[in-house]
Formats: sequence, structure tokens, C-alpha cells
Amino acid sequence: MTFDIRLLWLIGALCGAGFGLLVLLVRKTYPNYLGRVLLFWGASYLCLGASYALWSERTWVGDYAFNAVSHTLVALCLSLELKAVRELKRKTLTKSRFLIAPLLMLAACTWFTVVQRNITVELLLFNGIDMAMMILIARTLALPEEGQRPRIDLMAMAVYLAAAMLTFFVIVDYFREGLFSREYDFECTRSYVNSISGIVSEGLVFSLFLLLVSERLNRTLVIQAMLDALTGLYNRRAFQEIAFRELAGAARTRNSVSILVFDIDHFKAVNDKRGHMAGDQVLRAVADTLRYCLRDEDFLCRWGGDEFCALLPRANREQAEAVATRVLETFETFSVRFEADSIEVSVSIGIMSDQGDQKDLTSLVELADAALFQAKQAGRNRFAFSHECTPA
Repeated sequence: MTFDIRLLWLIGALCGAGFGLLVLLVRKTYPNYLGRVLLFWGASYLCLGASYALWSERTWVGDYAFNAVSHTLVALCLSLELKAVRELKRKTLTKSRFLIAPLLMLAACTWFTVVQRNITVELLLFNGIDMAMMILIARTLALPEEGQRPRIDLMAMAVYLAAAMLTFFVIVDYFREGLFSREYDFECTRSYVNSISGIVSEGLVFSLFLLLVSERLNRTLVIQAMLDALTGLYNRRAFQEIAFRELAGAARTRNSVSILVFDIDHFKAVNDKRGHMAGDQVLRAVADTLRYCLRDEDFLCRWGGDEFCALLPRANREQAEAVATRVLETFETFSVRFEADSIEVSVSIGIMSDQGDQKDLTSLVELADAALFQAKQAGRNRFAFSHECTPA
């Protein structure tokens, strides 16, 4: 009793359709770009499942659909996978590049099915294009993100490279035989190897890709938990964790550390006269400007309301004063456009510098807040030092 290869193709069709529908169902629970990634990924599996379905129903769909359409669907599947991976890596893929492989496959398969019939050469080209696409996907997965290559990305890359290598051996086997007959016997060892490896790779990549997306989702959630939704700065909880580490280090090394508290002058009047939309725009603009004025090693957070807090590691009184002066100079000509209005904005600053005396963040912020109150009492748009600042 011989094993019918159409059974393998039917298994591939069911797996492809099932995986594709599952991905499209779960994608709605993923935010932003991850949802787009899963949309492309689910569509790719549906294309692969449709291709297997055409193969398994050769007597019903006709010779052209069996050879040309099904192979083009595989190329489209790999193109969608490449687009999904590039979206995952935050890399763009133009529409023209995205369509190269499917169009090339359709042209080649149409030629060797209809014009100059030679199914063996057609399959050889089919494997060659597929191998090139797998290598491109593996290369994209190897791209670093924020200076790192996630381990799960490298595992998925290894699966694609293994599939590409197996396809390469299939191509070599074509040339080893040296027989490029017009027709092709699909009940041969080469076809079984191709089909089994395709289905196995399909299952492995499906599992790994879900892990890839979940890893990004976890990373996104961690980042979102650390950031203020309106300004994109650290929120108070994340800032407190950072400050605990920095202050502990300053206490050990006796290095200076400075805390600057910024408050937007007359911010309540902006909300009262122009509304909270204008107030939100002012907050975002002030956050961006403060971030620009600080040093690269400084940490900035939205402490609450219209108040911001910055921690300056290894910054003594003079260095903190230089930063505050730069901020005030920037705000001298600063304004925010809102609809047809121009809103002039200034800030007041309270500064507390400490020589690693093991004060906790709460104490330092309270002292900086007291200095901020002095700056406001003195007329706003200026800075003041806490009287407990350590002399330089």
C-alpha cells in the first residue's frame, strides 16, 4: 500500500487555514503595530493553506491552478511573512518590493505551465525563489533591536535557515539527476521531503512567531508602565525606582546628585481660559523642551499635574545651576501654538544639590519643592536653591 501525497497536502491545508484563522482572531487583543504584524502573519498562513488545498484537489482545480496559482500563493505567503517580520522589527517594506516574489513566481510558473511546458524546471524555480525568500526573512530576524538580538528571534531565524538549507539540497538533487522532464512525478521522495519539511516548518514558525509577538507585547507593556501617557516621560513610580538606584550609588561613592523641580507658571489660567486640550498641548511641549535642555545622563519625569522633576547624577551646585540657567534661557522666547492662539509659557525651578548624604528621594524633592516655592514667591520665571544645599 502506497502513501498518497495528497494526504500530506490536505494536512498542510488544514494546518495553514487553522493557524491563519487563529492568528487573525487573536490579533485584535494586540495593540498598535503588533496587530498589523499579526494581520500580515495570519494572511500568510491563509495563503499557504489555500496553496496546499489546490495541490490536494488537483483533479478538480485544473492544471494551471495546481502549478501556477498554488506556487504563486506560496510566494505571496513568504512575502507576507517577510512584511510581518519587518513590521515586527520596525522596518518598512515598500509595496513594489513586497510584490516582487509573487509576480516573479506567477510569470515563471505561467510560462512553464502554459507557454513552454516543463513542470520540472518550474519546480526548480519555485524552490529557488522560496529559498531566497526564506534567507531574506532569516536575515531580517537577525537584525538587532536597541543593540540586542533577542534569543527568540535567533531561534526563528535558525528555523528559516534550516528550511532554506533543506530547499537548497532539494535544488541540488534536481541538478544531480540532470533530468528536466516536461512532466513531474509528485509521488517521489523529493516531494515527500518538501511537503513534510514545509508542514513541520509551518508548525515551528507558528509557535515561535507567537512567542516573538508576545515578547514584544511584554516589552511594550513594561515600557508603558514606566512612562507617563501624555508626555512620554518617566512616571513617578519609574522615577522613584531609578532615583533609589542613583542615590544609593551616590551615597557609596560620595558623588554629588541634584534634584530639580519644574513648575509651569500660571498653568491653571491656561486650563481655565483655553481648556484642557490646550493645557495638554502645553504639557507635552514643556516636557519635550525640558528633555532637550537636560544632559544625556539625566532623568526626567512628570511628577504630577504641571510639575516635573529631574534627577541629575554626579551634578554639583554649579552644574545644576548651569542646567537651570539653560532651561530659563530656552523659555525666554518659548510659546505654544494652540489653534489660532500663541500661549507664552515660562517655568519656575527649585534646586536641591546633595553630596551623597544618603537622603531619600522624598526628602530631596521636599527640599527642592521648598526652593520652588521661594522662586514663585520671588516673581516666578526663575530658579532658587534650597537652603540645605551642600556647598560646592
